Amino acid sequence: MNTDMTKTHSRLNQYCRFMALLTLIPILIMLISSICPFLYYFLGMQNIGLEFGGFSFIQSGIDNVDPKSLSGWQATIAMLIDTSLILILAYAFYQLRLLFINYSQSEYFSVKSANHCYVFGKLLVFWVVISFLSEPLLTMILTYNQESSARYFSISFSSDDIITLFPAMSIMLIGQILKKACQLAEENKQFI
Repeated sequence: MNTDMTKTHSRLNQYCRFMALLTLIPILIMLISSICPFLYYFLGMQNIGLEFGGFSFIQSGIDNVDPKSLSGWQATIAMLIDTSLILILAYAFYQLRLLFINYSQSEYFSVKSANHCYVFGKLLVFWVVISFLSEPLLTMILTYNQESSARYFSISFSSDDIITLFPAMSIMLIGQILKKACQLAEENKQFI
């Protein structure tokens, strides 16, 4: 019986190590893509050479806006908005990676692991909210220098945002519940 549990425990640790390694892929992709807003707004490059069959892997900008027509302040603010969105998401995945590293070391019920879970969910919620708020700001900034008929203000909240927001809030709540459970377990150990 004990050997079956040890095998399961070992296998679970291996899966968590694999997931910790796997989360490096989106983190690296996002870090590479964080230079794309700079390339787009200041050099006019649509993508970084990862285009295949009409699909651009990493793309910046808004349709109908020529980055060469932007003034320096417009390009800088737009670049900072786009880059910050990418970096928020990269940091969220970094927190997920730390969570899997803790799990791979059998730290299933620790305050540290619960905090990583909570921060991951919180960053995803933050990312959705900032994405929602940045779109109107970004469109307003990018079309500011254009003639009045070409200026526009765009705002959208899609089903993708809801699909991301609901699990993100759930993960955040689960992190808080795990944190409380860990604190209660520590209190119970002190009485024994």
